[in-house]
Amino acid sequence: MKSLRPFSLLLAASAALFLTASCAQEPDAEKDPKANAEFKRAHRPQMYREAQRSNVNY
Repeated sequence: MKSLRPFSLLLAASAALFLTASCAQEPDAEKDPKANAEFKRAHRPQMYREAQRSNVNY
């Protein structure tokens, strides 16, 4: 059982690292406006879908 504990700890740590690294983080617009514009162009269809999904009809 003692050998299983470090393995499960390593597995949990690698899963947490993978989940945080796989999400695209939006760059800071004040530090690098060009990178921010490139990120928005790359993710434009995704943002449009999210905006349409949350559209509220009055």
